Amino acid sequence: MKKIFLYATLGFSVLLGSCRPAYVDPYPPGGGENTYTFVDEFNNNQNGWNFSDPAFDAFGVIDQGTFSFNYLDPTGVAYYRSKDIRFNPDRDFVLQTRIGSDNNMGLLFGYDEATGAYGYSLTVSYDGYFALWDEGGNGGAPDITDIVAPTLSSAVRPNGDWNEVRIEQVGNNWVGYINNNRVFTVPARYIVKGSIGFVVMADTRGEADYIQADFY
Repeated sequence: MKKIFLYATLGFSVLLGSCRPAYVDPYPPGGGENTYTFVDEFNNNQNGWNFSDPAFDAFGVIDQGTFSFNYLDPTGVAYYRSKDIRFNPDRDFVLQTRIGSDNNMGLLFGYDEATGAYGYSLTVSYDGYFALWDEGGNGGAPDITDIVAPTLSSAVRPNGDWNEVRIEQVGNNWVGYINNNRVFTVPARYIVKGSIGFVVMADTRGEADYIQADFY
């Protein structure tokens, strides 16, 4: 779903069917009672990531083991693609992916179209910055605000290279990692829904190699 001016958000959320979250049942990983893992390596479109939204010049397609996610409107803000896997946001969890882009792309979690909650994202940029964002509508700020401001970091591999991005909820904190380097610890925020996915900024061609969640 495209990030648009706040007053229009609810109206457009009804129109953009490609953004509608779908239930994807997690499965027990075979060890650790009451723990679950969801993983998609994009070998096929069984979880329904593919979409096309010509009105906003946005599309996503799985091909040869990756998910290409493009939002080419240079006048836009951001576009979201998310799946409700029903992880418990009140318990510890680990969310991770491997992504790269020609601009700015991130791991998205907590997105809920029905309530207008855009969730949170851990993004990495082509020029070597990372950031943690409140995307708006989560019970706090109504629009995008930074939790961790864009930070130039040697932990980020620049120039469109793959970056392993991970966020963990540990007790009352969120801990962020880029390529296995811890880059921040911040107080956890309220999460509306146990969903995961991706966000790309305007004028971005992005790609993901896999996405995974481990949770209770």
